[in-house]
Amino acid sequence: MRFLSILALSVFALTATAQSYTITGKINEKYNGKEISLIEQTDVVDKVVIENGTFKFERNINDQTLSNVQIVGNKRVVADVLAAPGAEITVDFTTNPVTVTDNGGLNDKLIEMNNAVAVAGNAVNAKFQQLHAQGMSQKEIQETLNSDINALYDIYRKTIEDNKDNMLGAYVLSVVASEFYPTLGALDTMIGKVKYSTKVPKIMVERENLLKAEATQAGKMFIDFSGFAVDGTSAKLSDYVGKGKYVLVDFWASWCGPCKAEIPNLIELQNKFGGDKFTVIGVNVWDEESKFKASLTAEGINYPQIYVPVGNKDDATALYGIRGIPQIILFGPDGIIVQRNLRGDAMKKLIEEKVK
Repeated sequence: MRFLSILALSVFALTATAQSYTITGKINEKYNGKEISLIEQTDVVDKVVIENGTFKFERNINDQTLSNVQIVGNKRVVADVLAAPGAEITVDFTTNPVTVTDNGGLNDKLIEMNNAVAVAGNAVNAKFQQLHAQGMSQKEIQETLNSDINALYDIYRKTIEDNKDNMLGAYVLSVVASEFYPTLGALDTMIGKVKYSTKVPKIMVERENLLKAEATQAGKMFIDFSGFAVDGTSAKLSDYVGKGKYVLVDFWASWCGPCKAEIPNLIELQNKFGGDKFTVIGVNVWDEESKFKASLTAEGINYPQIYVPVGNKDDATALYGIRGIPQIILFGPDGIIVQRNLRGDAMKKLIEEKVK
């Protein structure tokens, strides 16, 4: 009996501390009759129908959470909401950008930060244009603007520090994590300092990407993935890597300007060193098959390709923690990664040193 009494008291305590938060929304009346969903973390917790350009959610919670309001089936009509027990939140989809306010709560503080960032960002951009007009080089401009850019970044850092014990700090961390904390150790340190970090999906996705990137750094064995050769037959990375020769693998897409800029270098290396000791292969990602194939001819690509369709069961970029392309990686004859992030002359020099 005593155990049951304690359990009952515990349940009562949780129920007693739970409070509702409300989201009142305004949206273009063309969406009347459509469903709009309320998502907490990654779970859909409620759906309502839009009527007369308005909607309303009311939800009981015990603690702060990151919510998301989104029209069902339309990922472009979406708003992030920092929800706290007792908060009265307004989401206005008729403004650009979407406005989320809450009478001086976490969402209003986020607006204040964004306004400060916009002012500082506009000042940096104006100064950049002025220095560029004066004929300064990119390097000189970067050096001149370094303190201004750091001051801009400090707005984010201060917001995180001042709000490390609430959801705002965690949300801002999710915005800047990849830029400010690009290593697993650095991000884990921040996750340990900022409460609610583990409740923000974007932070956890970033951490997972860093884990995968760390597993595919220099000195690690290659991880296999599959796709399709140009003729449509199945192809794997292991068809080339770990077969006794150096393999330079270029993750690229036909729409990617920096990718195209590296293709002449890759063609040059293939022409000069391709053979028993070395080969270049392309791994086409985030692309349409027709555009990928057309680009092979347009760019004069003369080395093998693996096409990885969007949604392929083997997500090559996720396996290697790749968030931007081109990503060019050199694999050794034994399949061990020699170096990542290769480009231009530095890439040519490395290949010349390895393949003699």
